[in-house]
Amino acid sequence: MAPSAVLGIDLILAAACAAAWIAALAARIVRERPSAPGWLPAWSTLAAGGLGVLLAGVRLAVLATARPELVDDRLSGCLALTLPGAVAGAGAVATGQLATGALARARWARAVVRPGLTAAAALTTAGLLAVVTLGTPAGWLPLAVLAALALLGTAAGALGFRRSWRNPGAIAVGGLGVAVLVGALAVSWMDSRAAGPSSFAFAGHHLEASAGSDSPAPARSVDALRGPAPTGPVRRFTLHARSERVTLDDGTSVDALTFGSLPGPELRAVQGETVRVTLVNESVADGVTLHWHGYDVPNAMDGVPGVTQDAVMPGQTFTYEFPAAQAGTYWYHTHQNASADEPKGLYGALVVDPAGGPTPGVLDLTVPVHSLGGATLFGSHARTWTQQAAPGSHVRLRLINTDQLTQRFSLAGASFRLAAVDGGDLAAVDGPSGELSGTVLPLAAGGRYDVVLTMPDHPVQLALEGARSGGLTLVPPGATAGAPRFAAGPELDLASYGARAAAPAPRADASATYVLDHLIRFVDGVPRFAFTVNGAVYPNIPPLVVRDGERVLVTIVNRSDEIHPMHPHGHHVRVLSIDGRQVAADLRMDSMEVRPGQVWTVLLTADNPGIWMDHCHNLAHARDGMMFHLAYAGVSTPFTHNGASSNRPE
Repeated sequence: MAPSAVLGIDLILAAACAAAWIAALAARIVRERPSAPGWLPAWSTLAAGGLGVLLAGVRLAVLATARPELVDDRLSGCLALTLPGAVAGAGAVATGQLATGALARARWARAVVRPGLTAAAALTTAGLLAVVTLGTPAGWLPLAVLAALALLGTAAGALGFRRSWRNPGAIAVGGLGVAVLVGALAVSWMDSRAAGPSSFAFAGHHLEASAGSDSPAPARSVDALRGPAPTGPVRRFTLHARSERVTLDDGTSVDALTFGSLPGPELRAVQGETVRVTLVNESVADGVTLHWHGYDVPNAMDGVPGVTQDAVMPGQTFTYEFPAAQAGTYWYHTHQNASADEPKGLYGALVVDPAGGPTPGVLDLTVPVHSLGGATLFGSHARTWTQQAAPGSHVRLRLINTDQLTQRFSLAGASFRLAAVDGGDLAAVDGPSGELSGTVLPLAAGGRYDVVLTMPDHPVQLALEGARSGGLTLVPPGATAGAPRFAAGPELDLASYGARAAAPAPRADASATYVLDHLIRFVDGVPRFAFTVNGAVYPNIPPLVVRDGERVLVTIVNRSDEIHPMHPHGHHVRVLSIDGRQVAADLRMDSMEVRPGQVWTVLLTADNPGIWMDHCHNLAHARDGMMFHLAYAGVSTPFTHNGASSNRPE
């Protein structure tokens, strides 16, 4: 069974089991009335109870044979709640069947059958609630609260059925259950209103086998973590953030937020230079920042409001400066209220050429792909982007997914190679085995692929699955072509593509596991189905606290029903395995498409001190809880994003 299917099947089984025992209890109550309806057969309680037992057994079997990292809390909930409920219900049904005579049945009903069925209904319902509330790792306290509520509900029900719902005992027990529920909700609500921490001590409770010293880490502030003073050329740029109405090249007008154009101006530098960007907020009411996605800038330049700076409000400016140390394809976007404002147009490309400058004789095209107002923009083009390319010429396409969801591209008309992932070059495979043809390229939100090809004597077309229009067509001089159409095909397998790494990954000093889920939580005081990490939502997710130079083996488990493009700020991680399959190449990524049921293992090297956001780059998921800190011990921040601040870092 597919791992992603196990969790959905378990939810269905838990709900069906609870429904079966509720039906058994209801059937028993109705059948005991003096004027029982004729349409309800005498065996209805037995049938519903038998179904409940069967479903509980099937649920246990499904969970016992699934991968532990996906189901450990579900198995705990099943063993502690669903299974005891089914046993109690089975005992009650069996007792009811064995009792003979009207008087005996009445006594047994009062003493055993109704309380047993009530316990079955309460415990299996608690087992269902555990599926959508517990999270992994499953702590004893939430499980104890659910068990207490189930037992109090059983006691109140037994007293109510046996005596009267106005009985003082039933009222007292029911009131206690309400108090437990209200208390648990109140604690959760208060936790959700907490401000993010401003400093981190090396606790080690979140790391296993940490080799770090127990000596205090040096105290540092994020606003002091800046790059070295420029010693070479400085590339200066100014970006004006504004709210405006933009007319696309297909004639469509859209209300947008821009950095002066749509997309923002491409910022291009050469490795070894210094990049200096002045951000001017002309009219973006929410405020704005610049986050350099995938670029490992000094922490003070990371552009996260409330963590590394305050948001730049209308009329204000902020200057970013960092060394252009990494060559490759990157991008920038606002991190202030990003789930709402980045999709409206506050993004652009950042490209750093190698120290020798751009490769001569190569057609180098940067292709940020973005959805806006019903259009799909390839670069600045809502219509098909047509670009001439001479046959035999070399072409490099820098694909950037600036959307919130995975984009799936097809490239028809030529074979090609994947030259770089997330800005980092992939070692080429000699011979034809490195060539791809008809292969679909799934690109995570925030991710980048550099694709290289040799132009044939006929058109080459880049298309996006699901796009109603747009695309990129490369044509020889004088040639024409129709609109690009997505061509289905086998997907690129990052685990097997690329030349085998020259050296194995270094040994980790410590390990940590992060489980992604979709559970009921309070987010900023509002109850919702939130996106959780280890059962919690920001700011209550324990941070990954590291020391300079430490290497951490991080396991990412996606137990939810949605893709999570996980993005660590300030670091690239080396991907070691994807769903148990070892990655052949030396693959470094900063935007990982973790699909439902998948488990990724990556190696993080702590080589860029600061307080960094790690989050899902489906920014609505980050807004709804799925973000946490990677923090270096001893580092603090003077910035806040609580209720008194305008900072909104999601």
